[in-house]
Amino acid sequence: MSCYNTSGGFLSMSIEQVLDNTRAAVAAGIGGIKIKVGQPDAKIDLTRVAAVREALGDGFPLMVDANQQWNRSTAIRMGRALEDLDLVWIEEPLDAYDAEGHAALARELATPIATGEMLTSPAEHEELLRHGAVDFLQPDAPRVGGITPFLKIMARGQQAGVRLAPHFAMEIHLHLAAAYEIDPWVEHFDWLQPLFPERLEIADGRMLVPARPGLGFSLSEQARAWTTDAVRIDADGTATTVG
Repeated sequence: MSCYNTSGGFLSMSIEQVLDNTRAAVAAGIGGIKIKVGQPDAKIDLTRVAAVREALGDGFPLMVDANQQWNRSTAIRMGRALEDLDLVWIEEPLDAYDAEGHAALARELATPIATGEMLTSPAEHEELLRHGAVDFLQPDAPRVGGITPFLKIMARGQQAGVRLAPHFAMEIHLHLAAAYEIDPWVEHFDWLQPLFPERLEIADGRMLVPARPGLGFSLSEQARAWTTDAVRIDADGTATTVG
C-alpha cells in the first residue's frame, strides 16, 4: 500500500528540521511526504513547500495539509500559487463541514482536494461525495465509529470513483485500505508504536500488510503498565473492577 509520512513537517518545525525529516523518511522507504501549511504569512508556506519539492525532486509524491486554516478566497489563492509544485493533494483547505466550498475549490484547481478526517459518520462523508467536494476521501475509523461505518464510507467512495487516504491509525487503516479498489494511500505515523511490540514493514514506498492474525498487533508491556484499572463484565452485565 502506498504510504506517506506526515509527522516530519509541522508548522512549529524550522525548514531545516523539515528537510532533515524529509530526507530521513525517504531513506527509510516512505513513498510520499506531507507537510503542514497555514502560516499567517503565506509567503512562508510557499517557501517551505518549494524547498521540500526541491529536496525531493520532480515527481516524488508531495502533499500539503492546511488543517482548516483557510477561508474560501485564501484557499483559491494558495491553491493557484501551489499548482506548479505538482502536489498529490491539498488537504483540509477549508472548514471540514464546508462541502460546498470544497466542491467549488475542486472545480477551480487542478490539484486534487483531500478531506474528511474530522467527520464522524458515513452521512457526513456522503455530503462531500454528493457535492463532488473531494478527490481523496480521508475517513478515520475510530472517529466514525469503527470498522463497520468505515466500510460503508469505502463502498460509497468506490461507487463515486474517488481515491482513499485514511487519517491516522495506520495499524487499522492499512488493512481497510488494502480492500479499496482505487489505489489508496496510508498515512504513516509512529506515535502509537509504544502500544505494540510488532512493527509494520515499509519498503520501496509501500507499507506491507502483515500476515499475522487479526489486525496483527498485541499490547506491549509498556501499554499494559499504563493501564490503571481493569474491569470484568459478567454475563448479567455487572461490571467489577479487578485491577
